[in-house]
Amino acid sequence: MPIAARFTGLLQMRHKGIALTLRSMSSQEIEAGLEDLSLDLSLGYCDRILPLTTSLTTLKQYEERYFLLRRAACPSSGGLQICATPCSWVHAAAQTLCLLTPEMHNRSILDDAFVQVGIHVKPVIQTNSITALALTVLVGGVCSVLPGALLGIVSGYGELEAVPLESPDVVTPIGFIFSNSQRPSHTLNAALEMASKPDWAAHLKVHSGSLQA
Repeated sequence: MPIAARFTGLLQMRHKGIALTLRSMSSQEIEAGLEDLSLDLSLGYCDRILPLTTSLTTLKQYEERYFLLRRAACPSSGGLQICATPCSWVHAAAQTLCLLTPEMHNRSILDDAFVQVGIHVKPVIQTNSITALALTVLVGGVCSVLPGALLGIVSGYGELEAVPLESPDVVTPIGFIFSNSQRPSHTLNAALEMASKPDWAAHLKVHSGSLQA
């Protein structure tokens, strides 16, 4: 959503005559809306789309990497702390976790990563809200796993620390998804044009979660 919100704001600024609606929806709802043309465009998980069996097309934008979000041992006045030393998914599974609910595709990705190391996690808190995940960790007592692009919502909190996850190295392609309709809307054409611009690519690189310690 942070990336989609940035894209929507920039698109409207470039095309003042366009009125836009940005929604947070499940992957199933998005795909159904694209199929029946009630949605123009989504930003979502490219790996869910099978070009040979659907009428949807993907335009890859960036790769999502994952971080363990936890309370920092020592608060910082400089905002969110990024740990230089990665930790394993086994270590993450041993924490008291707050994760997204099972119907969310992001949760499926995390569950698959934990299964790869032979662990079935049982979070103590589940929610369908990314904001709730981050704020629950801020209160203390639990950790969570978030993609880098979403850590921006807690970038101002020096009480928190993000630790890159590895072993396995989980990388998920994220992209725009749209219908192969023969009559694309003016809004969709404008959006796809902007999505291919170098300045958007540069903006995306800064905000898509390539975090440094």
